Amino acid sequence: MGGGARDMRAERDRFVAFAFSAADLMLEVGGEGEVLFVSGAARLLTGRDSGDLLGQQFSGLVDESDRHFILNLLAGLSVGGRIEPVTIRLQRPDGSPGATCVLGGCCLPRQEGRYYLTLSNARLPQAETALANKRDYQTGLLTTEDFEERAGDRLKLARELGSEVKLTLMEIVGLQRLAESLPPEESQALLNDVGALLRGQSIGGDTAARIDPEKYGILHAAPLDQDSVARQVRDLLRRSGPAGAAAAVDVHGATLDLHAKGMSDEDAAGAMAFAVQRFVSEGADSFTLRSTEDSLKALLNSTVSRVRALRSAVSARKFQLVFQPIVRLDTRTLHHYEALSRFEDGGSPFETIRLAEGVHMIGEFDLAVVQRVVDLLAERRRQGEVIDVAVNLSGHSLESTVFLAALREILAPDPALRRQLIFEITESTQITNLVHATNAVRQLREDGHSVCLDDFGAGAASFPYLQALDVDYVKIDGAYVKALQQQGQARDQAILKGMVWLCKELGIGTVAEMVETEDQARLLLDFGIDYGQGYLFGRPDPEMRLEPLRLDDEPGGRRKPAGMGLKRS
Repeated sequence: MGGGARDMRAERDRFVAFAFSAADLMLEVGGEGEVLFVSGAARLLTGRDSGDLLGQQFSGLVDESDRHFILNLLAGLSVGGRIEPVTIRLQRPDGSPGATCVLGGCCLPRQEGRYYLTLSNARLPQAETALANKRDYQTGLLTTEDFEERAGDRLKLARELGSEVKLTLMEIVGLQRLAESLPPEESQALLNDVGALLRGQSIGGDTAARIDPEKYGILHAAPLDQDSVARQVRDLLRRSGPAGAAAAVDVHGATLDLHAKGMSDEDAAGAMAFAVQRFVSEGADSFTLRSTEDSLKALLNSTVSRVRALRSAVSARKFQLVFQPIVRLDTRTLHHYEALSRFEDGGSPFETIRLAEGVHMIGEFDLAVVQRVVDLLAERRRQGEVIDVAVNLSGHSLESTVFLAALREILAPDPALRRQLIFEITESTQITNLVHATNAVRQLREDGHSVCLDDFGAGAASFPYLQALDVDYVKIDGAYVKALQQQGQARDQAILKGMVWLCKELGIGTVAEMVETEDQARLLLDFGIDYGQGYLFGRPDPEMRLEPLRLDDEPGGRRKPAGMGLKRS
């Protein structure tokens, strides 16, 4: 075929490839990755003129963070295949990150080895957010937290557009052991390849995550052939060298349909988040995918039902409160009550709260509890009783400026109640933004509230919290109290004494929970703890029996509440 005929055929193929494209920049890329043809806003997107792009490697135009992903995406593009739109970042001529773009493309029949790519400027908030998310440094995939947020946004958008979205959770058993046995460079290359493969299966190329060393999550719209993915993973292992070829690596997966009939956007997003968290936390032994998809589908159905029940309980205030006394250890006089939540279905309060945190409903529940307590305080005041109440706030709630504004709005009609309402910060979930939490605590105390750090000593973050958050009290985790009289627990006793000493140095009052015997109470008093709570002093009861107690010289040097405290579990 003569040169003119070849040129005409090339022009025809480009016309076919780009005929319906509304992109800002169109590129033809050869089999060696070199740019052969350029049309469109080259300078706007790449910082280079069209002529300067000819002959350059296309991968060199892509930011380093996305380069490996793009190389694998193109390598896996078969003849007649298409690249579903993915979000990537380009690189400027000086090496700095460039424009955020949506990449699409195809490989036409009879044109094997050539790719027709389109790039569209995507300076939209959701695209920028996708590229700003934290990524696992070994695979380039999203971290669990960012995956839940990003996938939730994608899921809601897809449902609004009427598109079907599915979640595939996958285990690659043995991959981590193999990676650890390889030299660092080979290990990094292998995990990069696996990450690029899974990312290429996801919506927009930005909704795949490494949620555990050998567990992965992929949100996808197109059908995902798990057997094909497993074969491609094994091909990557073989290409990594003799160790990879001989490795005993097994791939298992299960796919959840997030478009079940009657499932709202909130239910679908919540079910997805909770399923991922269960997948992460319970481990392969108790949450295996080897028995096909049945276990995950059962989890999804169960989660949706629980989310709906929780939403109903919050909106209709279908939860009850029972009250347990907290006393001064030195005088054995009532100091306040702690109220514990009970749900109509009889389920575990702790599990219900964990569910609320997992499906991002905890803020709604916290506000519902605060509103109920404020109503209760106002009613008791009308009866001539001034009662102080301590209400637990999840760390998730505390990080939200919207939540804090709504909380203050509840108290706006009667600001005098603020000094009667105390807040306990729970450590059931880790606070990820201590700056926001510190500002929130400062604001609450400026408004007149006292603040307590709950379950102190139970988690690794307790001491950083104490350093960052200016609180009035800490409630010491009951595990230390239980260990007081056990043999061989001198270490725990020393830690407990150290915590009490630290709190006294900081002028912070201390409360011990789960006190059940007189011997425990005496030891705690000897250690210098101010208050006690447990069956020794009273079991939870629906009735509150207020005893007047207003002492000015309270332990710890700060004003302490008199009345009752509120806790959810």
